[in-house]
Formats: sequence, structure tokens, C-alpha cells
Amino acid sequence: MEAIISAIKDAFLGSWSLQLVLGSILLSLVWPTFKYYAKMTAILFVSFMVLVIPIPLFLIKPRWPLNALISGIVACEFIRWLGVEYEIRGTEHINVKNGGVVLLNHQSAIDIVLLSRLLRDFRNIVPVVKKELFYAFPFGIGSYLVGVVFIDRKNTASAKDVMNRESIAINRDNLKLAIFPEGTRHDKDTLLPFKKGSFHVAIDSQSIVQPVIVSKYRFIDHKRKRFGRGRVIVNILPEISMQGKTKEDLNALVEHCQSTMQAEFDALSAEVQQYCHL
Repeated sequence: MEAIISAIKDAFLGSWSLQLVLGSILLSLVWPTFKYYAKMTAILFVSFMVLVIPIPLFLIKPRWPLNALISGIVACEFIRWLGVEYEIRGTEHINVKNGGVVLLNHQSAIDIVLLSRLLRDFRNIVPVVKKELFYAFPFGIGSYLVGVVFIDRKNTASAKDVMNRESIAINRDNLKLAIFPEGTRHDKDTLLPFKKGSFHVAIDSQSIVQPVIVSKYRFIDHKRKRFGRGRVIVNILPEISMQGKTKEDLNALVEHCQSTMQAEFDALSAEVQQYCHL
């Protein structure tokens, strides 16, 4: 027995990585703030690596959304290991033969993992993100190769030009653009007012708008720096056809989507409370 204990001790003292892992576990148990930063850092690091390591494979068929399929599976398994699981509802409302605009509420930087999870069902979905992320080398290159659309929010003319090109791709390639209409992430109970850019694209392409509501991340408290365990419920609502819609219908469309998504967000966030623990 002494020999076994001595061997374990020697292995531990000789492995800095093992010491780091054990030390991190102990710190997480006694210091919740450390757990918060450790989990957030780990998720973002893994999300970074799963898009960087396969770049040579992405080059075989660049700008193909399904390039990110395996990367997304890895990221989702990792976040599940950290105590977060996804429940996806409404997949029967997905028509992979339709291009259009998918609207999602935006809560956290880890929404990138959720988008990779939705790729399994939508298959032709790509996020629209701020241009600054493209310059996060080499993450930006990997993102570009899986079809991510980058827009310059500070340059309205440039952003419009990009979105006009993507409105053509919606019909040509049956592409679905995943857009956060609130424009910025937040963890409040009330969705921020929707910006109109995504609705302009949908009307211009005469395609569809599809609301996707994500329950509140009740397992994260950014103010108190807590990151526990929990579930995310995602509900995919039926498509809203833009056929025959004009810019005169824009305000009513925005108001309808905002109120519908807020009501569903409230319901899902109340339901998910029982599954989340800080």
C-alpha cells in the first residue's frame, strides 16, 4: 500500500498539469468567483480552438456552414461536461429548403455554443456578427470559413452592402442568417428594443422570419460572478412569411416579433428555473 501511495505522490508531484487541474477543482469548490471565470474562460477557449484546429479541413470547402458541425458537437459536449445542457423544441418548424432570417435573443458570449448546437437542426444557418471578431486571428479565419457573416456596425453603408449581398444568398443558397435583433447581449428580464436591419433583409429577400427564443441563463449571474449548473430551453417558432410584405409592414412586423418573443422568453425562463442552480 505504501508503494502505491508513493507512486501516486510521485506522479502528482511530477505532473504540473495534474496539479493545475486539481488546484482548479479545489479553488472552484471554495471560491465561486474563480469557478465563474474558469468556466467562462474554458468555454471561450474551447470555442476558439474548435474553429482554429480544423482550418485546413475547412479549406476543402470554404464558406460551407456544415464545416462547423463537428466543431459544434465538441463544444456542446464540453459545455455539457461543465453542467449546461440544451433542450431544443419546435424542430418540426424548421424547413431546411427555405432561406431566411432567424431571430434570437442575445444573453452572453457563450451564445456561440448555442448557435453551433442549432446548426445540427437548421444545417444552413450562419450567424451575423460584428466585424471586429474577424480580426481575432486565427479565430476570425476559422469563422469566415464556416460561413459567418461579418458586418461593420459603425459603417452603415458597408453594413447595408453586406446585408444586401446576403439577401441574395438567402434565395440562391437557401441560407438562414442568425441575427440578434437586440444588437447587444444582456442578461435582463426584458428584451431590448429590436433593431430593424434583420427585418429589412427579410422583406427585401421576400423570404421568412423565424423567431427562436432562448430561456434566460439562470445558471449564470454575471453581477455576482457565479456560474453553476442548469438547462437552456430553446423554442423554435413557426416561420413568418415575408411574401407580399413591404416596408410599410415593417413596424408592425417588428412589434409582433418583439411581443411574441418576450412572452415566450418569460414563459421559458420561468420553466427553466427548476433546472438551474448557482
